[in-house]
Amino acid sequence: MIRKALLACAFIGGFAVVSTGATGCAVESPADDEMTEGGDEGSELAQSQDEVREVIPGPLARSTNAEVWAVENQWAEKDTRNAKKAGVAWPENSGLSWEEKYQKWVNSFVQVPSQRYGKTIKLTTPEGKTLHGPVLECADVAIWLRMTFSAWYHLPFYMAAWKNGQPIYFGHFGVVDKNGQPFSGFPLFKTSYRNYEGSYQPGEPWPSDSRLRTRHVGSDDGAAGVPVSADGKVLAEGEGAGAYFDELFLNKRAGYLMIWLDGNFGSMSLADGANMFHIQPEATSAGDALIERWQRDGIGHTLPVVNVRHTTTGKLRVQTASGSMPRRQPVWESEAQSANYFKNSNTGGEGNAYDGTPYAKLGGGIRRWRTPVLSGGRWHNSVPQSSRAVYIEDGDLAAISSRPAKFKELLAEESPEAARDGAIAIIEAARRELRSRPASCSQRTKREEGFNALYEVMQQRFNKTKAQVDAEYRKLEDYVFSELEYTRSKTCCWNASTAQMADIILDKAQKDLARDQRDGVCRQPTVFKASGGGKYDTWKTHAAELGRAADWREWSEDETCSQRGVEEDSLGAHGNHAMCQ
Repeated sequence: MIRKALLACAFIGGFAVVSTGATGCAVESPADDEMTEGGDEGSELAQSQDEVREVIPGPLARSTNAEVWAVENQWAEKDTRNAKKAGVAWPENSGLSWEEKYQKWVNSFVQVPSQRYGKTIKLTTPEGKTLHGPVLECADVAIWLRMTFSAWYHLPFYMAAWKNGQPIYFGHFGVVDKNGQPFSGFPLFKTSYRNYEGSYQPGEPWPSDSRLRTRHVGSDDGAAGVPVSADGKVLAEGEGAGAYFDELFLNKRAGYLMIWLDGNFGSMSLADGANMFHIQPEATSAGDALIERWQRDGIGHTLPVVNVRHTTTGKLRVQTASGSMPRRQPVWESEAQSANYFKNSNTGGEGNAYDGTPYAKLGGGIRRWRTPVLSGGRWHNSVPQSSRAVYIEDGDLAAISSRPAKFKELLAEESPEAARDGAIAIIEAARRELRSRPASCSQRTKREEGFNALYEVMQQRFNKTKAQVDAEYRKLEDYVFSELEYTRSKTCCWNASTAQMADIILDKAQKDLARDQRDGVCRQPTVFKASGGGKYDTWKTHAAELGRAADWREWSEDETCSQRGVEEDSLGAHGNHAMCQ
C-alpha cells in the first residue's frame, strides 16, 4: 500500500550533496542533499489518471539534474553492441531482447535459506557480487527487481502516479512532472549522489555511501545477517534497506531512488494500468507479478513470479517469492503453494469485493511491466510489441475475470495428495509468520486462502465437508488469530508486534482452553484484536501476570491508519469459524 509515514522516513538524518567523479570507500557527505523547493514529503500518491491503453504518454524527455541514470539501451533491442554482450544470466550473442534477458535473470535466481524461515532468493550482479534477498514489503520486491535490472543495464524505467492534482513520474530521469522538469520537493539525484560505474575496477574495495547505508524504509526493514557478497560479508545489526542498496549498486543514485519508490508505491500502483498490464494466463513468465486486490483503496498483495516451467502434460508450474507486511526477505514458495494464489477470486476473478466492486475492476491478476519508449520527444509507457498478442485491455472484464478458472486448469496438480499438501503448506507458512508477527492481518488472510484451497480439494477429491476439514486441520491459534477486516481494524496497522507477544497471546489461549476443559464446557477462543475502546488489555494484563510485562509492546501506527480510532476491530469475511459445534 502507499505509506505516508515512510515518506518522512526518507528524510531522517539529511541527504548528501556531493560532487561526481571521486572514488573511494565510505564517502562522507554534507548534511543536506540538493532538493527542489516547495515539496510536501508527507503527502500520499494516488493512481495515475491517464487513460489506460496500449501506449500511454508520459513526461517530456529532458536532461536535468534529477537524472538517476542515462538511458543507453532499449528493451526491444537484440543486435546492438551492448545487446550482444554476455550478462548476468545469458551468454554473448544470445539473440535475446532485454525483456527476455530480464525474464532470464529472474529465472536464474537460486534458493537459499532465509534469515527467518523457509527459502529466499540469491542473485548475482553484473560485477559478480552475490546477495541474498532484501527485507521489503511485497510490492516493493517487484518494483525493486524491475528497477534494479533497468539501472544496471541503463534501460528506461518509470512509474506513474498522481500528486497534488497533477501527474508525477519516478524513474531513470529522477522524479519529474509532465513537462520533464524536476518535481518540487524531491532530490536532484545527479548532483546529490555519486555514481561509481565509470571508475570502479574489479578487485578494488566496493565504494560505499555512508549516508545511504543509514537509510531505512521503515522500522521493520532490519537486515542484520543478510549475506551481501560471496566472501561471507553480511549486513550488520541495525542496518536495513539503505545498507543493502549500497552493496547492490555502484550507482548510489539508484539506491536513493529505490528508497523513494518504496515510500511512494505499493500494490495499488502495480494494479494501475499505467505501470503494468494484464496478460493471458498461458503467457505467464518469470518477472511478471500476480496482484491480489480485494478493495479499491489500501493494502493488497503482490507475488513476483521467479520461476516458470511447462510440463510434458501441458501443465504450467510457477513459483513466487514475495515480501510481506511487516517486511521480510522474499519468501520463495513451492509450486504447490504458489499455484493456489493464482486460483483466488481476488486476483481479478469472478465475484465482488466487500463494497460491491467486481474483483475484475480492482486491477488484480497476472500482470507484466510496461516498457518506456521515446517518441516525439516524450516518454511513453507501452505494451511492447512482443506482448501485444497476450495483452488484455483493462476494460475487458470477461477476459480478466476468467483467468483464475483458467489457472485452475493450467496449474492442476497431478494428484489429490499434492493439491492437499500445497494448501496445507500455505496454512503452515502463515502460521509461522503469525507466531512471529501476531498483529499481521495479511497473514491471517493468507491462512484463510489456504483453508479455502484445502476445503475445495478435500470436498472434491476426498469427499469431506468444511466442518470435517476444520475439525481435522484447524488449530487453536487459527481461532485466536482470526481474520480481521483491514479497513475497520487498527490491529492491521501494527507492524511492530513480536514473537514474544505471540507467546503471551497463545499462552493465554491455552490457559483459557485448559480452564474450559476442566469446567466441561466449550467456549470460542478470544480473538486477538483491539476491543474495549481500542485496547489490548486482556493480553497486556496476562503479560504482567507472567512476569513478562517488558515483552508487551503498546500499539503503534506503523503505517498510514485511517482506522486508528476504532473502538473494536471487525472480523473479516472468513473470521467467524466456530470452534464449538
